[in-house]
Amino acid sequence: MKKNLPNSLVVMLLLLVTFKTYGQQQISLQDIWSKRTFSPEMVFGVNPLSDGKTYAILDDDALNVYDFTSGELVKTWVDLKNLIPEGATEPIKFYSYELSPDEQKMLIPTDIEAIYRHSSKATFFVYDFQKKTLTPLSDGGKQQLASFSPDGMKVAFARDNNLFIKNLLDATETQITFDGETNNIINGTTDWVYEEEFSFTKAFFWSPNSQHIAYIRFDESDVKEFQMTFYGSLYPENYKYKYPKAGENNSLVSVQVYALADNKTTTVDLGENTDIYIPRIQWTLNPEILSIQRLNRHQNHFEILLASATTGTTTTAYQEKSEYYVDITDNLYFLPDAKHYILTSEKDGFNHIYLHQLDNNSSVQLTKGSWDVTKLYGYSAKEKKIYFQSADVSPMDRTIHSVDLKGNIKTIMDMKGQNDALFSTDYSAFINTNSTINSPYYISVQSTKGKKLRVLKDNADLAAKVKAYNAPAFEFFTIDDPSIVLPNGENVVLNAWKVVPPQFDSTKKYPVLIYIYGGPGAQTVNNSWGGSNSLWFQHLAQKGIIVISVDNRGTGARGSLFKKMTYKELGKY
Repeated sequence: MKKNLPNSLVVMLLLLVTFKTYGQQQISLQDIWSKRTFSPEMVFGVNPLSDGKTYAILDDDALNVYDFTSGELVKTWVDLKNLIPEGATEPIKFYSYELSPDEQKMLIPTDIEAIYRHSSKATFFVYDFQKKTLTPLSDGGKQQLASFSPDGMKVAFARDNNLFIKNLLDATETQITFDGETNNIINGTTDWVYEEEFSFTKAFFWSPNSQHIAYIRFDESDVKEFQMTFYGSLYPENYKYKYPKAGENNSLVSVQVYALADNKTTTVDLGENTDIYIPRIQWTLNPEILSIQRLNRHQNHFEILLASATTGTTTTAYQEKSEYYVDITDNLYFLPDAKHYILTSEKDGFNHIYLHQLDNNSSVQLTKGSWDVTKLYGYSAKEKKIYFQSADVSPMDRTIHSVDLKGNIKTIMDMKGQNDALFSTDYSAFINTNSTINSPYYISVQSTKGKKLRVLKDNADLAAKVKAYNAPAFEFFTIDDPSIVLPNGENVVLNAWKVVPPQFDSTKKYPVLIYIYGGPGAQTVNNSWGGSNSLWFQHLAQKGIIVISVDNRGTGARGSLFKKMTYKELGKY
């Protein structure tokens, strides 16, 4: 006679089998990169809206608007299934968008084609929220860096090394530069050196009144060519591009200002020395004044020039010199009073925030201490506060603060690990993304008054899954060696992490993989979730390999001297 086991015993046996199976699971390469077993839940396509209370976000099937505080759905702005171009049968696919300043239209890049590390070209569409129309930006080929004018009536873009303006009212397209040529002249976007070393590709900008476009022109004609072979097809292709090696000619750069009213272009006076870099240009709040950042070839003399949009004449508003080099950042903000601007500098040994006067070069240091400001988020004109991220707890962690124009600092997020913020336009709330080296992203909405409003993604399932796969934990440690010193003789302790095999036995020998980058400025020892790379290290540990990473001298978030001592000797330390 066949007997059935009691249900309770069956459940117990299943639990035991499940526990035993999980206990034996190990991370495979397929899990990490093919199956994407450990992909975290994230929040994509968020745009804080001008009312200060809401944000738009790309959900699976719609562009929706939510209330920052309550999380309630305010409206479905666009049903993505309806974004079907004329003559097509399927909706366009996209992962990012740009809203016009009046939030009546949006630019959508599709069919994106990578060029180098940061640059790409795409087929852009313009969607009109009121008319509910989807229109190609241009039919002359893929575009780069398309951006709305401040009045929302025009779009400027680059194509084939030239600049164009599309008038959205009458659909006319105007070409404003004509000498663009591959490996010769570039207008409005950057050459390879600027993209790679100064980390930007957009080199044209609308004036605040939409009447001018300022752009950088690159003359590569005297830069030597490098060539490489592109594989991947039956017949490999030879690719040539301008690549200046150390000591060779760089591109000759100039700054031009195009006036829409009379179609005239003014060349800005950058001085007699042509062996320079222009790593940033940015309009002040005065539509007639353009700021230009100028850097000498050795990168140790930095200046901010103020240029007249109509005459091209310049005056020097700021300059800074360094024994080593001056880092270029995006931390320049012009204040609404048109008299002051904010800039970060490492001139006291650490990266801090300074308030400057436009007319007399005087300044006040707003943040101080043996720690670095690592990011500026923006300025609240209403509160007269600057919001920033810093490494004040440790070089491995990031916290978020505000500072007023008198130097009073308030901490608004110091959750353990690394925190990064996306603020509402009125700075009353922010979306915070937190993680540690052993815990995945915890994404929440926070009030700048210090209250957690709600959780967007906690990745609890991912954390449980990593635990179920017996992923060995990362451990921080330090290396203290008397020979590790700075140029001033100061002893330093290096930060490091390790991940060791399960059932690690300190009496046995194991193979060791050292994972290192070296800088300058970058870090590999961070108290933040490392994603696929970290899972690979844990996979190696499960295979019996110790993995160690060290932030050597030259890495970031430990002050200027620690970072810059590798100047001209990269790798030695």
